[in-house]
Amino acid sequence: MRYEQGLKISKSSKLILFALLFPLIAFPDEPEKYPGAKASGLSNSTIALADPWSVFNNQAGLGWQRNYWVGVFHEKRYFVNELSYTSLGGCIPAKPGVFGVGVTHYGYSQFSQSRFGLSYGMMLSETISAGIGMNYHMVRFAGEYGGSECITAEGGIIYQPLERIAIGAHVFNPTGASIGSDQNLPTTFGLGLAYRPVESVLVLVQGDDNTLTSPVVRTGVEYSPVKRLSFRAGMSSNPMSLSFGLGWIVKSISFDLAFSYHRVLGYTPYLSVSYAFESNAENRDDLKQ
Repeated sequence: MRYEQGLKISKSSKLILFALLFPLIAFPDEPEKYPGAKASGLSNSTIALADPWSVFNNQAGLGWQRNYWVGVFHEKRYFVNELSYTSLGGCIPAKPGVFGVGVTHYGYSQFSQSRFGLSYGMMLSETISAGIGMNYHMVRFAGEYGGSECITAEGGIIYQPLERIAIGAHVFNPTGASIGSDQNLPTTFGLGLAYRPVESVLVLVQGDDNTLTSPVVRTGVEYSPVKRLSFRAGMSSNPMSLSFGLGWIVKSISFDLAFSYHRVLGYTPYLSVSYAFESNAENRDDLKQ
């Protein structure tokens, strides 16, 4: 009986916390989210990685891709349906680079944010890639409150000075665009490092800063005991959050699952599935040439 009462109190407290924190965790001026359960399992420390999910996370990574690709991602923040976030992305090779298309949706019937993005990335040399993107944002409120729209830009570079080291930089909304008169979107800058000391281990370190919150430090580690199976863990600051996940590749299909933990609000699950259409050339990602 005591356990059941404690459980009820815990659930009630959580609902009260959501009511108080909803303007902070769901308001349109929060920093951009990072689609892809691989990124989620690494605490979103993926700016220096050149994988297909770069269509959302750093468009410079598109330059390293060689295949047509499509991926879908879903996040159920703190296991609350109203805070669900879904993304659909694709890569389309078009020499000398690759086009990226991304669509995201966050929220529920009373409040939602959507984004439609088009990006392009290409190799500038054997070791440097660059990419840019344009996004159309929409915010919708239920009833007579209506909504607002705006357009943002973003872009980044990835430099691989050595075979096992890559450095990435990315900026979002450098023009300071806002949705409406009082709903700011942040200007965000990130700088990251990817290092593969051995073939089976990937180490990531990243720092992010934006115009709305304090800087964030992110770290992530991926261990691949075999070629098609990976285990991941990560940590980020402000607020402190831990993450873990795994990835499994079956032929041309990639499955990624991750969880993150907030000490007050609890766990968030992430799932992504992607398909790479076969071609004569392989994608160049994760410091593998």
